[in-house]
Parts: sequence; C-alpha cells; structure tokens
Amino acid sequence: MRNRDYAVVFISFCILHLSTLSEGRPLRKRTVSEVQLMHNVGEHKQVQERREWLQMRLRGIHTAAARGSSEEVGRTRRRLRLEELPDLTPEEIQYALNFLEKLLKSKQS
Repeated sequence: MRNRDYAVVFISFCILHLSTLSEGRPLRKRTVSEVQLMHNVGEHKQVQERREWLQMRLRGIHTAAARGSSEEVGRTRRRLRLEELPDLTPEEIQYALNFLEKLLKSKQS
C-alpha cells in the first residue's frame, strides 16, 4: 500500500511539472477560424467601447433646437438622453468623432 502512495505522489508531481512547462499555452495550434473568431470578438468589443464613449460624450452636447435663437431667450437648454440616441454604426461614430474634432478646432481658433 505504501508503494502505491509513492506512485500517486510521483504521478502528481509529473503532472504538475508538465503543466508548468506549458505556461498556459494551448496544447495545439489554433485553427484559422478560431483566430478569426477571436479577432472579430476583439474588434466588436472595441467598437462597443467606442460607441459607449461617444454616447457618453453626446450626453453633454446641447442640440441646436435647444440652444434657442434671439427670439427664444427664456427657453431652457435640453440635453440628449442615452435613451434618445439611436444605435450607431461604426461609420456613424467615426463621422460624429470627426465632426466633434472639427468643432473643437474651430472653437480653439
């Protein structure tokens, strides 16, 4: 019985040693479809983060109608709410970012 205990301990140490040698790397190479899937997931996460950032930035922007003109001096300004914003495509987000950058540059000049 004692020899059996030593064998179990020895096998456990062998498994532990082999697992440290692999350093978390996969045991086989990933297929092209797995790599493409991981790339697509990463790209999707990045687009989502950009979309959330843009919607956060758009919350603080006043709409042109809410700014009022000289006739509407007493009218209060209204902020966009997140619920009022439509789901934006990546192209729309990029367009809005470019537009906001132009506005910031024109205000700085």
